Amino acid sequence: MVTLDHDAYRGARAFLERGRALEAAVFAYALEDGPAWHVLDALAAFQNPDGGFGHGLEPDVLCGATSALATSVALRRLAEISAPPGHALVEGASLWARRSIDSGTRTWRIVPPEADEAPHAPWWDQDGLEERFHGFALNPKADLVAQLFALSEGDDGWLDQLAGDVVREIEHRTAAAVALDMHEIIACVALADAPHVPVSVRHRLVELLAPIVDAAVVRDPDGWRDYGLRPLAVAPRPGCAFAGALHDLVHAELDYLVAEQAPDGAWWPTWSWGRDDATWERQREAWASVLTLDALTRLHAYGRLDR
Repeated sequence: MVTLDHDAYRGARAFLERGRALEAAVFAYALEDGPAWHVLDALAAFQNPDGGFGHGLEPDVLCGATSALATSVALRRLAEISAPPGHALVEGASLWARRSIDSGTRTWRIVPPEADEAPHAPWWDQDGLEERFHGFALNPKADLVAQLFALSEGDDGWLDQLAGDVVREIEHRTAAAVALDMHEIIACVALADAPHVPVSVRHRLVELLAPIVDAAVVRDPDGWRDYGLRPLAVAPRPGCAFAGALHDLVHAELDYLVAEQAPDGAWWPTWSWGRDDATWERQREAWASVLTLDALTRLHAYGRLDR
């Protein structure tokens, strides 16, 4: 079994400590017994008075305004440290989610119109955004609902309704032979794996997603540098709904992750904005912090770190 050796681990740790404070704090909490309050302090810098999050928390969108995208990222980090439902950051984000949802479609726009006024990746351009994201029915909805479930105390009828919406949308898309894209699949799998999701919803999600994941996941390691669904994206830790079915692919990707580490200790993005090169270079470094944290936590979850 290939593991990330001690020196490589130290290199990754040093890189994170030079990078964004948030990822450094999450790393310290998850792997070095660091305090949760460092994560909370780092996240607070991205929160807006409306309770939601923005300010470049997701490195491809730099606008200060709250977005469902950034708020979902923040909630995921809060869930990773088991923040209590009553914590101010959790309460603020939860309130924002309830107040900002479109009452007609029961969806959240993934990034706000203000995103066009700040540097951002081209895939977040407002023109055609709703069409590209299929009305936001699955992305960011499924992931945002997943994180709200994870941070809830259970027994929330509103969240149950939204989870049911996701199931019906997948059923509709399947019947109409309209494929889910990679990020929609990842969001829906996150919901299937989330704590407190009703058992009937979880089982139906897994049933619906099994053939979708099987068809979409990239099996050839030569394709893992390109845009596509990598195995660990839907099975980031043992016990996930699809970790068993993807066992061999997951372990092949863990080997690949070890080999993919750069000499500076980081894992770097394989994409670029293709515009605004100076801003992208800064955001590329922010992404390296995110990807390095992801790599280390996944290797750790599967027992592949030699610390």
